[in-house]
Amino acid sequence: MSERDRRIIDGALKKIGEANVSFADALRALRESVEEQIPDGRVFLLGITAHGPIVGSIVSGLGIVDSPLGVQLVRASPGELPNVLGNLLR
Repeated sequence: MSERDRRIIDGALKKIGEANVSFADALRALRESVEEQIPDGRVFLLGITAHGPIVGSIVSGLGIVDSPLGVQLVRASPGELPNVLGNLLR
């Protein structure tokens, strides 16, 4: 994970601030953190899973996805299954 990705995720986690967070809340926090860290930064749809969209960085492929285990941090490459890096809330 790049230093910038780490700052974005850390910023999103500070905005969430609770253990039981919805995907919508996590997505809002991620979007706000990206906008703060990157001028004109945006999050993008990286793919779709059985549980919903993968949303994150086109450049790094780092994103979040909802799952029965909670919001997961993933690395998504075009045409491949996402690689789960762990629970967003650790």
